[in-house]
Amino acid sequence: MLRLFIILFIAVLSLVSCSEKKSDNQIYQKPLKEELDAYCTYLNADSSLHDSTYLPVFYQRFNRLVDENKIDSASQILFWAGRNMASNFKYDTAFLRVSINFVARHGSRIQGRYFSGIYHNIGVTYCDNGEYDRCSYYLNKGVIEPKDFYTYQNVADINYGLIFGHLNNGKLEQSLKSAYKAAEMFEEQKDTTFLAACYSGIACIFRYQDDYVAAENYENQGLKIVRKAKDTTGILTVSLNRIDLYNQMQHPNLFPFIDSTVNIFRQWTGKIEDDKLAVNSWYAFKLIHDNKLAEAKKVLEEIKPISLKRSYGSSLDYYYNASSAYDVKVGKGSENIGFYLKKIPQLKENEDYLRLALYNQILHDDAFMKGNHKAALQYLEAAQIAQDSLNNRALRIKVKEFDRKYQSEKKEQQIALQNKELTQKNTFIALLIASIIGLIAAALAYYLWQRQKTLKQEKESSTNFTKQLLENTEEERKRIAGDLHDSISHELLNLKSNLTQDTKIVSKKIDTIINDIRGISRNLHPVMFDKIGLIPNIEQLVERIQNQHNFFISTEINYSGSLNSANELQIYRVIQESLSNIIKYANAHAAKITIDEQPTHIMIEIKDNGNGFSVKETLNSGKAFGLHNIIERSRVIGGEAQIHSSADGTIITIHIPKTL
Repeated sequence: MLRLFIILFIAVLSLVSCSEKKSDNQIYQKPLKEELDAYCTYLNADSSLHDSTYLPVFYQRFNRLVDENKIDSASQILFWAGRNMASNFKYDTAFLRVSINFVARHGSRIQGRYFSGIYHNIGVTYCDNGEYDRCSYYLNKGVIEPKDFYTYQNVADINYGLIFGHLNNGKLEQSLKSAYKAAEMFEEQKDTTFLAACYSGIACIFRYQDDYVAAENYENQGLKIVRKAKDTTGILTVSLNRIDLYNQMQHPNLFPFIDSTVNIFRQWTGKIEDDKLAVNSWYAFKLIHDNKLAEAKKVLEEIKPISLKRSYGSSLDYYYNASSAYDVKVGKGSENIGFYLKKIPQLKENEDYLRLALYNQILHDDAFMKGNHKAALQYLEAAQIAQDSLNNRALRIKVKEFDRKYQSEKKEQQIALQNKELTQKNTFIALLIASIIGLIAAALAYYLWQRQKTLKQEKESSTNFTKQLLENTEEERKRIAGDLHDSISHELLNLKSNLTQDTKIVSKKIDTIINDIRGISRNLHPVMFDKIGLIPNIEQLVERIQNQHNFFISTEINYSGSLNSANELQIYRVIQESLSNIIKYANAHAAKITIDEQPTHIMIEIKDNGNGFSVKETLNSGKAFGLHNIIERSRVIGGEAQIHSSADGTIITIHIPKTL
């Protein structure tokens, strides 16, 4: 569709520019007919391009005018020759260099009309050749403040060309901005053909994001404009773009719409070669679908000479698409495979994502038909990568947001022409959707950030716990070794040296050794735990701590022994660790241990009246081995530990669900 847009706006612009003249103070009002001299008339005629003397005649006249320092006259014929070559897809690098050098050297002396017009010709020629970075660069150079109709027309055309220069490079937001600027200018000029073409261009932007609802909406707006104006050129432009959209959507109305467009074209008197190539390519595509292969081949053969004149263009793409579909249908390899393979590196260099997707899709179909599934997969992946360059979520949101903003402003400017209440509702819904999307995105980002932070803290806590566990294990071994060496070993040596002493003395020393061994053993593991159970061991622990530390501990236990011995031991260690922490750090006067067994769970609570601490900071400090020990032991037995602390004291609560 891109090439058809360019052809139509160049053709219409040529007719308008040759037949109109400045009138009144409104720069967007069509002027009276403009008379061109013989040279400009010759250079602007399509038929002249077929003359072998066309460029020699131009260069002879142009160089003489430059040598005579007649810059106005030189820029005039350069403009008309460039316009004619651009509209007929004549890509001549020497002519482009002459144009670029001339306007760069004499730009300050060139009238605004020809200054912007020459840059426009350069830009659309590069666009036609798929060099979209250069296209956008030179088109932007031609954007100046319009002071007459012709300059205004050129700047409008430049913004129109920028739609496709940016679009083919995947710069969708910039493409949309250019489309709206061009639409505003063409609307001022009441140019229905190009106003509708702008809406079709906007539809292209949304189409290549797979937003078919928005694309079809803009196509409908454009079609409404040209139908109201009974503008056949505009109707054909929008109709061809609608075919493109329906083909991408696999819409059931695709082939009936092709038929209606063909009928419009046959009745149209203003046919040009590129229109014929585009319309008949789609017509051949429909015939192939209908299995009318002989008719399809005949149509393709009729338009093949036109395709051979083209090196780029959407109409050429339509022809290749139809030709490839025919080759696949009849079961033979495509004749144009070499062309696609040759063009793909250049398309990659120019970042022509639209054609990269199309050409790789055609190569995929050909490879698949030939049974080369590996190559078919590679081409399909390449096509998807190209499409993804246009169709990514972040870019889609930006384009939609800009579109909503523009539409809101435009509706405010044209409020008298639209239903105010409906406009406000649509704007509200759009903003609401954008807000919801923004809130969801923000909430998701915040959640992921918090989740990442939590996982990081948990990993650090786990690492610190493991490190402290190993260190505490070594400390415990060191303490046991010291007890054995300093107590048991020492007492045994004394006993050995005093074997000849009184039996009572020896017996007393033996009792001391036995008590020391029992103490060491009790610290390692409650010896009678498996036999006497959890409650007696807790009572012994409480009694021992109270005697050693002069610390009051109360208990309230309702437990029937429903857990196995291993889980009871873990509960014992949790209570032991909790009491140890209270004595070491809490500066408390008393503590209470509560065990409450219910039908579905067991609740354990250790409470003190100490000075409290910040639970979160302590757990994250890397020095809270005791607290992590309590949490991990609770998890081992399927429970969950919750720690609450304030200036009134600390409460550790553990809920252990019963297995039913």
